[in-house]
Amino acid sequence: MSEDLTERLDDQENGEKFSQILTIVQNLDALLRSLEHEVEQRLYDTRPIWEKVQTDLEQLREGQENLHGEVRDIKTAIRDFDRKFSIFNDTLVTMQADYRDIYDRVRDIERPRT
Repeated sequence: MSEDLTERLDDQENGEKFSQILTIVQNLDALLRSLEHEVEQRLYDTRPIWEKVQTDLEQLREGQENLHGEVRDIKTAIRDFDRKFSIFNDTLVTMQADYRDIYDRVRDIERPRT
């Protein structure tokens, strides 16, 4: 198993095989360089779009957070308005009851006694 296989090949055959292998390796190297260049170009083309998408997503998240805060403020304002309106309504009902009471008293005073 330790015998060297290259010793069995003559120099001419050995040179041709080496030349073929070298040509294949050079072709593969050229192909890899071409692919690397293509990948770099595509990354360069899509990188600004991706960065814009990320920026837009971040702005949308911030907008959502602001919107949630504003919705919370609106709900609080509506709840406060409902309370104030309820108090106003109660006060109005009480005033109407007082007015009716005063009206009845005045009518009793103005009614002729018989």
